[in-house]
Amino acid sequence: MTRYADDHRPLDRTPAGMTYGVLAPHFGEHATPKRIIDGAVLAEQAGFEAIWVRDHLIWQPHGMEGTDQTFVEAFACLAAIAARTTKIHLGTAVLIPIRWPLKLAQDFASLSFLAGGRVIAGLGLGSGQNELGAAGFRRKDRKPIFVETTKILPLVWEHDSVSFDGTMFSFEDVTIEPKPVEKIPMWYGGTTEISVRNAVDHCHGWMPGRIPLATLDARLELLDDLSAQAGRRVTRSAIPLVKVDRDRNVARSGIDVGALAGSSEASSTWVMPKGGFNTVDDLRGIVCAGEPKEIVEQVAELGERGLDHVVFDLRLQYDDYERTLDLIGEEVLPQLRSIRA
Repeated sequence: MTRYADDHRPLDRTPAGMTYGVLAPHFGEHATPKRIIDGAVLAEQAGFEAIWVRDHLIWQPHGMEGTDQTFVEAFACLAAIAARTTKIHLGTAVLIPIRWPLKLAQDFASLSFLAGGRVIAGLGLGSGQNELGAAGFRRKDRKPIFVETTKILPLVWEHDSVSFDGTMFSFEDVTIEPKPVEKIPMWYGGTTEISVRNAVDHCHGWMPGRIPLATLDARLELLDDLSAQAGRRVTRSAIPLVKVDRDRNVARSGIDVGALAGSSEASSTWVMPKGGFNTVDDLRGIVCAGEPKEIVEQVAELGERGLDHVVFDLRLQYDDYERTLDLIGEEVLPQLRSIRA
């Protein structure tokens, strides 16, 4: 049996403020081994507490991501990053249900073993039948797959000779070694009310992707209510697109407001701003764009809502990823850290 603190929450807000992560450039035309691995080293040096990867088996890029279908697998990326870093946490944002839970448990535990801990398991339901079907699963089964996965993972991470008899998965007398070095928190990814319920019912954290401020406020209110009813604390995070440059016009150029307003599969459930999405400013929460001081203000606006962790999604600047990391490390994160919780 593994021994570690049950309340291990490494990316929660501290008395010094929020924690910060960055999305690795492991997809699209600008993904290269050097950019993925050396970029993670730069992110650690810049002061980010976590680096995150996405998950797809069959990836169809959004319009803002170009047409290149390069997508480097999540665990391969994080294992390579683990070998070159020492402090930064390694997270999945988020894994879709295309893996047998025992294999997923082994992958996360092995990553923890190699990295000396520092792993966050972001999980989600996915959406497309093409991916789930290609992996041998049915879309209609994705919820029970997710639920049973969240039960199986901690069982085999913490105990030996585990047996499980579920609707989707069954096994007997299973022991997986090595065990995780430290507790692996599970976070749920999604922007809908159902995603909030899934986070509270089955995970330790809630991680929405692009989400407008009005919608975020509504979801956080629900999260507060459900967490209070359940008597448990759920880590809160968000993943806005970030585009930053010392030249404000450059930072705000090329942002397709109409496309981003409907770019999420859950956008039909969003609380719309008064008048709809017409300008970059209407996209607050979905996008943080501008000079460094504006990024500080916009990220701080998220912090005022009680978020613990904010992930900088820099995919609009993956062609200039290294310089962007340096700029954030020099002029954004230090100012954010001067703002106390």
